[in-house]
Amino acid sequence: MASTIVNFPYNSLGVARLDSDGVVHNHLYHQCPVGRIDTNNIIHNDPINNSPVGRIDEDNIIHNHPINYSPVGKVDNDGYVYDNNNVKVGRVEGEEYIKAGSAFLLLINSLR
Repeated sequence: MASTIVNFPYNSLGVARLDSDGVVHNHLYHQCPVGRIDTNNIIHNDPINNSPVGRIDEDNIIHNHPINYSPVGKVDNDGYVYDNNNVKVGRVEGEEYIKAGSAFLLLINSLR
């Protein structure tokens, strides 16, 4: 599996990347790695608490953990990432676009 790139929604400026090992790299703030994907769980790279901060469900809906497990956005079939206000916040290119978009919304766009 190759890296999956997350771009700004309306241009090709890369803001994040999901590598072939499931590690999330933050190109926007140069904090790497910022987290990882374990199956469909998104885990923040925190030395104290490595529990999931969210997950992606079978309908491409992104859920926030552990606050209230509520939906915080979605990834559509064209690779666009939307927040809960239906605003495009990213565009994903690559095989794992759903996982990369979910990790982007929870880890980078939410500024964890």
